Amino acid sequence: KHPMLKLVLILASCAVSAAFTVTGVVPSLRPAAHAMSTRTAVRNPLALNMVTGDAGKEKLKEFLNEAKKLGKVRLISQNDAAVMEAIATLDGLFYATGGPKMLEYANVIDPKINLDLHLALDGVGGARFEQGVSRTPTKDPTYIVRMTGVDPEKVVLSIFLQWDKAPSDVSKERVDAWSGMKDKYGEKVTF
Repeated sequence: KHPMLKLVLILASCAVSAAFTVTGVVPSLRPAAHAMSTRTAVRNPLALNMVTGDAGKEKLKEFLNEAKKLGKVRLISQNDAAVMEAIATLDGLFYATGGPKMLEYANVIDPKINLDLHLALDGVGGARFEQGVSRTPTKDPTYIVRMTGVDPEKVVLSIFLQWDKAPSDVSKERVDAWSGMKDKYGEKVTF
């Protein structure tokens, strides 16, 4: 009935099979962050994107695993009506697939502090490193990683280096870990 549609579906199926055969990885249908953030038409943002999809997800996992070195952090997530904060480490970070859509999540669960964080990997498009100023009288620097969504302007999770003993007291080792990540990934990183 629709010969052109059949041809397109057959060609798409062949492309996916070829990509899997060559790379051993199934291409992702995740929107490409660079296509969503540019004003010029790069390509359809929902098109197959094997680099941003699976390679981006592996880069994100590497990034999150490296963030364990940040030590004690303040995790902040907000929407239009609420802000949730927790102080924790990322030491217990693990990955699992689940939920109704069978998505892969980065998880940090710590029953001692009632923390149950699940970050959908497909919902994270990038991160940026920022330095701020604390609200303390000494106005010490703050060190922040902003995890962004597919829209690079939308922050989905903020990770602040939490002070060690007193406000604004962050150890040199933890600041060096933050700086090392910034040097390695750049001020802004796309996954």
